[in-house]
Parts: sequence; structure tokens; C-alpha cells
Amino acid sequence: MLKHVFSELKIGNVTIPNRFVVPAMVTNYCTVDGMITDRYIDYMAEKAKGGYGLLITEDYCVQEHGKGYARIPGLWNDGQIEGNKKLTTIIHQCGSKIFVQMYHPGKQATLASTGGVQPVAPSAIKDPLCQTQPREITIEEIHQLVKDFGTAARRAEEAGFDGAEIHCGHGYLLAEFLSPFINKRVDEYGGCFENRVRIVDEIYHEMRNNTTEKFAIIIRFSANEYVTGGRTEVESYQLAMHMDNLGIDAINVSNGAYASDATHQVIAPMFTDHGLNVDVAGEIKKMVSCPVFVANRINNPGMCDTIIASSKADAVCIGRGSIADPDMPNKAKEGRFGEINYCLGCLQGCGNSLFGPKQEVDCLVNPRVGLEYKDTLEKTLSPKKVMIIGGGPAGLMAARTAATVGHDVTLYEATHHLGGSFRAAAYPSGKGDLATLISSYRTQCERLGVEIKMNTPVNEKLVMDEKPDAIIVATGSKPLVPNIKGIDLPHVVTAEEVLYGDKELLPGPVVVCGGGEVGGETAEFITANTFLPVTILEMQPEILNDMVFQNKVPLLGLMAQRGVQTITNAKVVEITEKYVSYEDINGEIKNIPAFNVVSAFGYKAYNPLEETAKKHCQEVYVVGSAIKAGNAMIAIKEGYEAALKL
Repeated sequence: MLKHVFSELKIGNVTIPNRFVVPAMVTNYCTVDGMITDRYIDYMAEKAKGGYGLLITEDYCVQEHGKGYARIPGLWNDGQIEGNKKLTTIIHQCGSKIFVQMYHPGKQATLASTGGVQPVAPSAIKDPLCQTQPREITIEEIHQLVKDFGTAARRAEEAGFDGAEIHCGHGYLLAEFLSPFINKRVDEYGGCFENRVRIVDEIYHEMRNNTTEKFAIIIRFSANEYVTGGRTEVESYQLAMHMDNLGIDAINVSNGAYASDATHQVIAPMFTDHGLNVDVAGEIKKMVSCPVFVANRINNPGMCDTIIASSKADAVCIGRGSIADPDMPNKAKEGRFGEINYCLGCLQGCGNSLFGPKQEVDCLVNPRVGLEYKDTLEKTLSPKKVMIIGGGPAGLMAARTAATVGHDVTLYEATHHLGGSFRAAAYPSGKGDLATLISSYRTQCERLGVEIKMNTPVNEKLVMDEKPDAIIVATGSKPLVPNIKGIDLPHVVTAEEVLYGDKELLPGPVVVCGGGEVGGETAEFITANTFLPVTILEMQPEILNDMVFQNKVPLLGLMAQRGVQTITNAKVVEITEKYVSYEDINGEIKNIPAFNVVSAFGYKAYNPLEETAKKHCQEVYVVGSAIKAGNAMIAIKEGYEAALKL
């Protein structure tokens, strides 16, 4: 029973119904001219329907060219008010409150996001990620920015928002003014703390002057920027007390900037400790009279309740967790913890997709995110008998989705466990949360009435006997075993056999053949649990090329700490009882001692039943790694989409 997180909380003159807060997160679902879309509205509404007490929008622009992303909304002109009225009305109808976050990106922007206008910053220092040269903002421009925050706040209240959050964190413009890491000015906006905070004070007063007493104003900042020469907790305590004395209605504690070190990024990778900002939020709470929020790497309701019970914070921000499961508060209130789709910290959708070619948010765990406006999941008027072949992530998602819309679903799994190849993904260091994915999908399927038949390989007779109306083939993949001399020797094992503990390694050196994500994680796993010396052989110039960079960098650090050796541009040509032979970049054949050899060459599609299925069923879909061995996000998405076609 959660005793604390479902109590009300007063923020200024606004009362929120519970302590679950959705913090600001960029989606890039709006238009290039800052207009809100139905897609973004329905994305936010899903969280309100799911029971989150307070929603904070993604970062709204107060100036037309002050954008860190091309398709984020704004309130820099009156024409943007009407669309936001629709958003706030829907959120209020769901019983939640909604604040708008206001910001300026400063140097953390590109010419593509600003419409070709050069970014500004307190001092003309490049951002290491964005790599666009900013210019130093002038005094006159600072004064105009202050006014623009004020008029944007006026528009926000007219649009029905309950409050606004001033974004002073994550390395954006106001954070840059606060931080000696970037602010090298010698005028009244640089130097001592009182000068560096001046712009925030002026913005706060301007926003107060443009809104009524009903409108709450809160602030978000990074307690530690995790950059050399940046702001640390000590000055953040001073900042918190300063803002409390100024009259701020709440303080939202986060961390990091774009330039932060590998394990303290704004969007925390899976190798980051859970609740990394909780202790500093607790210290701030002791010093201020206003409520304190805390964010980052908090992904389950029990953790939220404990944080509040221990007086570390008054409310807890569930960011990526609300993307993974917008219904988390409702499930928690009903005690359905096993059905929650917990955020894995994988960053494939909320990080990699946002910064990649797609440039918008999606989610490995929740393939419906951003599609709420069109995928209504209404009950079908023509229920079908559906056979799902394979209990990996794609099959489970297909089963869950098909059952949700009203089909009669049976899932067949040939082995004694669900999860397919993905089950092994939870074993390496830092990835324990991944086990929750299969477990939660299974629990949801069971609740929806999906019949799950374990240890039941599907063959032609079974298909003929069951006579399904539709079949979804999700048979997954198998480890790729290339035609290399000696690969069938007894001391050669697969990565899965090592991770599951099916094969015990001999005392002596280990060679891992393949330096992709599987090979790298398995190498680190071996060193962490056996202390055996491990060397990776990778034929490409770099290792971990199939891993998102936010998780790649911390894993490289762990591997270096464990002493994992890597040899790149190395093509394995033969395995013997005592060594592995490889061809180097110059075409020379070299040998490396190996008492144990781990085959981590990747996976290949496994699809033995498509023809059989099509022979006896008119409607057949093949999904996931049964088509092409790849990552789980693609597989889950294909399972979801196939189920919606039924």
C-alpha cells in the first residue's frame, strides 16, 4: 500500500491531486512555427488519464528563434494561445493540473533548430554536443528576453495553464548564466553569484507582474552540472534558498547539462544509479519552505512513495517512466504493480530517436507513444481467433495488443521460458531493469485473457487442429554461428550460454569473438563475475557500434575499469584448443591464447513456420527478428502494428 504519493500537495495557490509529476520532456511532436498539435495534446492527455497529478509540458519557447529543437511549441505570440486552451481543458477534465515550462536553449542549439539564427549565450563558448558557435548575448537582448518571459507567462495563464516552470537547468541559457562554466561576463550579469542570478530574478518578477496570484511559478535547476568548473551542490543550496526567499512556489531538482560526464547525463543511461538526485533534494528540502520535486532515474511508484516518506522530496518526477507507461499511477493505486511497463533506461526511443534522423520521441517499451491520436485501441466488432507463435518481446506485444482490442488470443512458446533472446539482455551489469519488460508483458497478457502455452512447439498439425483466423509469426532469432574452422570445439560457447550460466568457463584467458553490444556486455560480465582475463576481437574499427552513445560511453568505462582488452580490425579465421587466429588490418595472421572462446557474432533470423502458416491460414504476419535479427524496439513495434491490422 502506497501511503504518501497519493496525497494532495499545494504549490502556491494550486493544489495537485497526488505527488506523481510528469516533468518536461522534448517530444518534437509540434510544428516548426511553435503551434501545438493534436498529436502532442493526445500524448499529454494519455498521462492525465493515467492518473499523474501534475503535468509539465515540454520546453516552450518565449522567442521565435530561441529553440533547441525544431518542432517544439511556443507562446511568443497570441496566435499560439487558442491551441493550448484545448490542451489545458482536456487535462483539467481528466482531473490533473498542468504547468508550462518556459526556456531559452542558449548555446545548446543548432542552426537547424533556430531557423538559421546564430545561438546566443552569456559568453561565446561552443557546446561540445551541438557544436554551433554562439555569440555573446547583449544587455539589450537580455532585457528583451526578460520581457518576453513575462508576456509568455501572460499568454500561458490566458491559455488555462495552472502555472509555469522557469527552466534554469540542463545547460540551457538561464543555467548558462548561473554557471561559471559558461558565464565569463564582467558586467552586471556575470561574476559573483548575485550577478549571475540577476537574469533569473528579473524574469521571475516580470512573470509575476504579468500573471495573477492564482498562477504558480516554479523553477527547475541542475543541482550538479557534472562538468569541470560548473555549479555543484554547494552553490545550488545557495540558489535554492535564494529562490525560496524570492517567493518561488516550488523547486524541481535535476542534474546535468549536454556537456556532463558519461554517467550523469540529463537523460540518465541505464548505468546510472536510481534516484541519483534524491539526497541533494533532501538537503534542499531542509533549507526551504516551498515544496521540492526530484527527478531522474526514478521509475517505480514504490520508490516514489519511499522518497516522500523519507522527507527527501514533496513530489517525484516520473519522466521516461510516464512515456513507458502513462497509466502507472492508476495501476499503482489498484495494486497492479506487475502490470506496469517500467522504463528500462535504454534511451533507444527517448534519446536515440530524438537525436537521430527521426528527431522525435518513441519508446522501446511502449510502441504506442506519440500515436495516441490515431491508435485508439477501440474494441473490434469482428473478434478473431489469433495464434501467436513465439513468446519473445514481439510475440508478447502482439498478443497484448490483439487481446486489448478484443481478439481471442493464444500464444505458443516452444521453450520453458518467455522472452526469447531478449531474456539474456537483463544479465549484464546495469541492465537488471530489462527483466521487468517480459514480466510485465506476461502479466498484462494473462489479465487480458491471453492463453499462454509453454513448452509447445508449433507444427503443421497444430495449426491444422487449431484453425486460427490469423497467425502472427514471432519466432525470433538464433545466435549466428559463422563457418569458421574450430567453432564447434567444446570450449567454444555462445554469449547466451555464458550469461545464463549454462556453460562454465575454464580457468584461463577468454577471447570474445565479436565486439557489438552483446560481445561487449558479455566480456564485461565475465570479468565482473569470474575475474578471468578477457580480450575482444572485433573486425570493425570500433566496438559497440550498435549501441546508443549514451549507454556506450559508460559501458566502455566499465570495460576499461575491469581490464577488458580489445583488438579491432581483427577478422577471426580459426579457433584451436589453445588459441584464436585472426587476420589484422595488414593481412597478417596472429594468434591469441584462449582457454575459452565466446561466440558473439550476432544473431540471424529464425523463421521456420511462415510457409506452413500461410498454407493453412489466410491472414499471416511475420514480425520482429523472424524477419531480420535486430533490436527489441523494432521487434516490439512490428508486433504492435501487426496486431492492429487484424
